[in-house]
Order: sequence, then C-alpha cells, then structure tokens
Amino acid sequence: MKQAKKEEFIINKSQLSDFFHSGSKPESEFKIGLEFEKPGINMLDFKAVPYFGENGILEFLKKYRNFENSSFITEDEHILGLKNSLGSITLEPGSQFEIGLLPQKNIHEIFDRLTRYNRITAELAEEFNIYWLGYGIQPLSTYQNIDLIPKKRYGIMAEYLPLVGDKSPVMMRETAGIQVSVDYKSPEDAINKLKVSLGISPIITAMFANSPIRNGMDTGYKTFRASSWLSTDNARCGLISEKIFESGSYDFNFNDYVNILLDLPMMFLKKEGKWINMRGLPFRNYLDSGYQCYRATVDDWLLHINSFFPDVRLNNYLEIRNCDCQRSDLIFANPALWKGIIYNSEALDAAWALVKDFTWEERAELRNSVPKYALDTLVRGKKVSDLAKELVNIADCSLKLMAEANLKNQDESVYLDNLKELLSESKTPADKILELWHAGWNKDLSKLAEYTRLT
Repeated sequence: MKQAKKEEFIINKSQLSDFFHSGSKPESEFKIGLEFEKPGINMLDFKAVPYFGENGILEFLKKYRNFENSSFITEDEHILGLKNSLGSITLEPGSQFEIGLLPQKNIHEIFDRLTRYNRITAELAEEFNIYWLGYGIQPLSTYQNIDLIPKKRYGIMAEYLPLVGDKSPVMMRETAGIQVSVDYKSPEDAINKLKVSLGISPIITAMFANSPIRNGMDTGYKTFRASSWLSTDNARCGLISEKIFESGSYDFNFNDYVNILLDLPMMFLKKEGKWINMRGLPFRNYLDSGYQCYRATVDDWLLHINSFFPDVRLNNYLEIRNCDCQRSDLIFANPALWKGIIYNSEALDAAWALVKDFTWEERAELRNSVPKYALDTLVRGKKVSDLAKELVNIADCSLKLMAEANLKNQDESVYLDNLKELLSESKTPADKILELWHAGWNKDLSKLAEYTRLT
C-alpha cells in the first residue's frame, strides 16, 4: 500500500526562498523548455471545441492516448490530460490544448518533438472535425459560450479573477500562448535574467502579435490575447516590481520576490485531494495564523508560486510567458530568440542596453500600448519595430557564435529567418492577417482558419 506523502510544514522563512536557490545549476546543464497552447475549433462552424460531446476534447484525449502510449491525468475521475515521452499534455480552462515538452539542449530537438506532436494531433483531429490553430485567441467563440473544463482549480479562478479583472474570462477561456523556460546558474544570474527578460518582454510580445480577429471581427488590437492580460489581475500580472529595474544601493533578490508572493492574495489550497477557496487571503496571513485546521506547508507555497502570472515568472527556472500562439513557420523563432539572448552574457548585456534607461512609467506604458499598436508603438520617439530588429540581430549573432563554439550543434539561428523577414517589413503576424482579412479574404473566417491551421 502506497504511503501518503508527509507534509513539510513551513517553520522558517528561509524555506520560502530555498526553492528558488534549488534551481541554480552549471551552464553545461542549461536547457530550453517550451509550453505550447493551441485553440481548437470545429472546422464546420469555427466555434470552440467543447470538452464534452461526441467530437469533444474528452473523446479526442481518449483517442490520442493510443498514438503516444500515454497515461491519463485525471481529477475526480475526469480525464484532463496525458503524460507520454514528449512531456505532459494538459487542458487550459476553455479546453485549449497545451503540451509542456520535456526541456531539451537545443531548438532542433524541440522542433522535432513539437512538429511530430502537431502532425499527429492534426491528423487525428480530422476524425473529429477539429482544426488546431496557430493563433492566439478563439476567432469566433467568446467566453460567454465556452464552458470551463471540469477542473476545480479553474472553477475557483473563474469565481475570483472577475472580481479583480474584467477581461480575466477572456484570458482563461479564449486565449493560447507560447511559454519558454530557461535556466540560471546562481541567484544573481536568475535576477539579472529576470530583469532583462521583463525589460524586453513587451518588445517580444509586439513582434509575435497574432490575435487581431476575435468574435469574427477586427478588434482594433494586434494581440487581443495580450490585452486580456492587462485586465486580469494587476496584483499577480505584469512586470512584478519597479525595484527589479533599479540599480545602485538597492539590489532585488530572492527574498524580495518572496515578500511579493507573501502579500499576494491566495486563490486556493489543495488538501487531501480537495480544492479550498481561499478568497484572497494573503499568504503571509495564512503562514502566520493558518486557515481553518490547516497550517502552511511547502507544497502550499509551491502551489501559490504558480498562481502568480507575471510576464516572466521565477520558479526553479525562469518562465517567459508573453507570446501569442503562432503558425508553424514562427513557433520556433520564439525559443530561438530567447536562447540567443539569455544564454550568452554579451547578448544579455546588449539586450539590456536597449531598455535599461526606460523609466518605470515608460515600461508600464510600453506594456499597455503594445497590444494595440505592436511594432508601431512609440517609446522615447522610437518605434518598437526598431528595437525588435536590434533584439533579433543580437540573438542571431549569439546563436551563430554558439554553433561555431560547438561543431556538433547545427546553427539554430535558422529558426529566426522567417521572423527576420517579417521584421524587414516592420510587420507582425497580425499585420499580415489584417491585410488579408480586409482584402483577399473579405472577412471570411474560413480563410483565417485555413491560414492558421496547424498540420
């Protein structure tokens, strides 16, 4: 009989930062992780594919299991995902399909695994009249007619978040993005990478803008997905803290990050397999006084860490969370761009030099303006498109140097080629879609579906 895991109670504040310290590793062990979400639509009416039903996501999961020798992920007997040799496949609140690939040493390995996954799921989807889209938001269905999957955590989120952000239902049920994970070698390295990635995050959000059409209409935004995050929960989203960007007498560190999380309102606990609605109680209060019959444990803390949704999140690695889902030709540009910048100290410094002088107000305004204007956003009289081109050049040179230093490693800068071509015209994926939407497609959703379909 399997014994229950013994709870580790938090008795010392040092335990809260231990998790972040545990992420430090030698550079020889650095890898790249990728989480890829994609929305599914019914190919006949373009509506979001529901969880239940004859051609729903539940039945798709059952069928897909046989193709990858997978095991089910369940909650209260509901099938909510799969585990297999590629990683974990889970569902976002509105049945968006997400794969968390096992971290890899280079982008070629990520390319091979994700391309295989997209091909198999696309072929299987034809039996269910499903199109998987390389697109950042549901093109027709809105949250009012997208049911939550039967996951209790999401039920609590759907109750709490609308109290603090009116676009949180859009974020939860409609959107799909790409997340990249990177490693760090020390606490100082982690904080530096956190600072730089947060500083350039709005620029990268701009260059990958890919969700202009929602509810069958031009929204006026280049990335409506990113706009929904602006009104989700200001306490747990965004650029974290002005202090991260300050230099001189104050140095932001793991303990500062811990203190932000201690004051963050809790949404839930999971105890004995049951989800408990914490209704916004700050973790600091829970740590000091407990809740009902419960005392704070390390597992509670780890769950709380992952209910923080900034543009870049510190875990025992860094999660960069700011990009719309993409068509096949641009998916791998995102992890390649981040690898080139983050895993080369000179590239990291060069990227920071582009944004280091921005004030906190300018950083906030940049983040707020990018969803609407993308590369046309102005900061200090300069277009974001110019900054984006410089960032891609930095990453391109960095990846070429990495290839020269490691003769076994084929040049990964090839994954930036399509992005460089787009940027040469100062355009985003959204700009291309909008040109076609208002001209050749005549606002026909079937054209958008075919254009963004993943195969």
